Amino acid sequence: MSIVPTEEACHLMPDSRRKVLVVGAGLCGLAIATTAARRGFDVLCVGDGRPGASLANFGQLHSGAVLAPVLPDVAEACWQYRNDWPDELLRPALVGEPHGYALFAETEAVHTYRTAWQHIGIDVEEISPDRSPARAAHPPAAAAFRIPDFSVNLDILHARTRAFAHDCGVSLLSQRRTTLRRNQETTLVTVPDLSDSPALVVLAAGADTPDLLARAGIAHTLRQRRIAWSRHAGARPDALTYWLDGDLLAISPDHADARVGLPSVNGEYGTDEIEYARIRAALVRRGLHRSDADLSLQWGTVCEPVTTRAAPTSFVADLRDPPAGWSRAPNLVVAVPGKWTTAWHCAERVVNALEQERQLS
Repeated sequence: MSIVPTEEACHLMPDSRRKVLVVGAGLCGLAIATTAARRGFDVLCVGDGRPGASLANFGQLHSGAVLAPVLPDVAEACWQYRNDWPDELLRPALVGEPHGYALFAETEAVHTYRTAWQHIGIDVEEISPDRSPARAAHPPAAAAFRIPDFSVNLDILHARTRAFAHDCGVSLLSQRRTTLRRNQETTLVTVPDLSDSPALVVLAAGADTPDLLARAGIAHTLRQRRIAWSRHAGARPDALTYWLDGDLLAISPDHADARVGLPSVNGEYGTDEIEYARIRAALVRRGLHRSDADLSLQWGTVCEPVTTRAAPTSFVADLRDPPAGWSRAPNLVVAVPGKWTTAWHCAERVVNALEQERQLS
């Protein structure tokens, strides 16, 4: 498999004087590596072969529609930057219909969502509940909207993004664990297991980022958080579906079954027993659960900034001028996308920082 980049996209020759190492070969790391290579950097991207946060968790390209009333800044970022994903990468990874559905069990919450969608400009279409997945629910939905969200096969998307990065000149090393080391005197970061240390290092290792920073002796303000979701073997929906009142149930088609999820409670998830019971009850409430044997609990992990002032599109820490609570490291940039939807915008922010470094040197 090969995705041939356009001549315009990959016309610059790599600048061997400015070598960049991207630690993390998930969707965000690959987007950063590709963007840097297309700007003329000599890029090596290293991953350990394990699925990152995006690959281990849910798999939806958000338009921001489901987040609009509760997280308007994140919703606006998703809506603004979702189209940065190249269509030739997304199209083969599509699972189910190329749109999703927002369903409401009651009509009370409809006005709140409709107002938020109009404020951001998210393109939604009200439809009859009979034309939506609500026809399988009991009782059926009271209101339904078609929204520009859809599910993707993350393994396919990741494979094609890797091929795209390779075609744009990125050198890729998989199945390789990487550690960072910060020199206490110079504050420079080196990579002990690489014979030729790069001039610049970008850390985009997803949920592993806090651990890699801590082991290198770099203070930071990131945290890891577990996310619970389930696989439902007894269902294979045709489209991504959200029930946006009550418990905010999400059902996403995948391979041969469905992924099912609920938001956290006050930012946290409970025990296995609690989360399994929450998801089961949400499915039972809508007449969508048939057998406990079909439902299995899964856990994913995400990395996120502790500060509430982080940009909703991405968190980028340029350690030449470190944010409060971070150590200085003049050749390290740390990147955490807000959603994988905004990974390419995160990449632009990171590479802009690298360009500033190149101009200063």
